[in-house]
Amino acid sequence: MSIKLIALDMDGTLMNSKSELSEGNKKALEKAMQAGILVVPATGRVYSTLPEGVKNLPGVKYVLSSNGAAVYRIGEKKPIYTNFMSTEKALKIYEAIKEVHCIKEFYINGNGYFEKKILNCIDTFDILPTFRKYYKITKVAVENMEEFITQNKQGVEKINLPWITPELRKELLQCLSAIEDIALTSSLGANIEINNKGANKGDGLKGLCSMIGLDMSEVMACGDGGNDLEMIEQAGYGIAMANGEEEIKQKAKFVTLSNDEDGVAYAIEKFCFGKS
Repeated sequence: MSIKLIALDMDGTLMNSKSELSEGNKKALEKAMQAGILVVPATGRVYSTLPEGVKNLPGVKYVLSSNGAAVYRIGEKKPIYTNFMSTEKALKIYEAIKEVHCIKEFYINGNGYFEKKILNCIDTFDILPTFRKYYKITKVAVENMEEFITQNKQGVEKINLPWITPELRKELLQCLSAIEDIALTSSLGANIEINNKGANKGDGLKGLCSMIGLDMSEVMACGDGGNDLEMIEQAGYGIAMANGEEEIKQKAKFVTLSNDEDGVAYAIEKFCFGKS
């Protein structure tokens, strides 16, 4: 069956190492959309931080955010598909990690939130200066995260613990593994992403396809990290990036060029337009 939808991870896949959308990838996306193929960003990012250069591409109608826990129609504030963790479950996770000295991001209602005390000391964490600026611009500060979670009854999309050391990551994974019905993944080697059990990009993609009348066999999915695994396994055309993790490459039907070599464009030309 022909490809009718292309699902694309952002960081490490569509975006190059400078977090830019290259001209080559942009032209390939435009060509696909002109051919009637839906292009759907599928990201671990929260909806409000989707790159404008991607969100504003004509023909991009939907986005999978927070690892597929929320699917949005572009321009609308309310998701059309959700798989959130309950307020009670999010509070249990918060209780388990609240004393740990690390950055804690809570994705709620399409936005990313930090406790004010974290945002106020963001410069003390060992992270790249560009990310410090990014966090200050894109994240919303709240006084008390426990109270904020309690007040937002719709649940939590995702909790992200970025920029942690291997030792702390191991300690946190052991602690979090005792909490039932959550999914632990990673898009980078130095983070932990916490979702509701069953919430992943594959699940979000299936939810979207069901709504718009497509079969997963008609989907091409491209990714590079652990949080891309399910959508690459479930898509008719699962594509791994050359810069991707070994597990992803092993599960994929094809390994394309790296994100710095316009690997997405190469895969689109090969599988959508039959160019060798």
